Amino acid sequence: MSGFDQDAADTILGELARQIVADEEFQGKPWRAIALVIGVRPRRRVFGYLYRPDGSWEAAIPRASRPTIEKAQELAAAMQVDGRESWKVCLLQLMAPGPQITADFEYDDHGRWDVSPANLESRVEELRPRVQQR
Repeated sequence: MSGFDQDAADTILGELARQIVADEEFQGKPWRAIALVIGVRPRRRVFGYLYRPDGSWEAAIPRASRPTIEKAQELAAAMQVDGRESWKVCLLQLMAPGPQITADFEYDDHGRWDVSPANLESRVEELRPRVQQR
């Protein structure tokens, strides 16, 4: 059984994070954290939130959403193991300063982090990046 190339996946994840932080949507805005949900299959999509230093938030996605999704697809391909399907959707959390990057991958449920009017407030808090203890 062969695994994926961890170094390649880490490189692509770093490229994805830099691409997001450099995106026009986030430049010039004060942010403490960004959480993005990026779906690569069966449906390509991205949605997320910018969390301000005062704790407030706003819905935000990269203006260059297509390149963001394409880079995430590259990451999914790099993480594929033994010809099995890779993950369907990921939660990418970035915290300033740094940024510190956390990624969670969902292999089965494409709708794991879906937002609806009924769960908006709780989902925004669930997705909010937390300081990682070292």
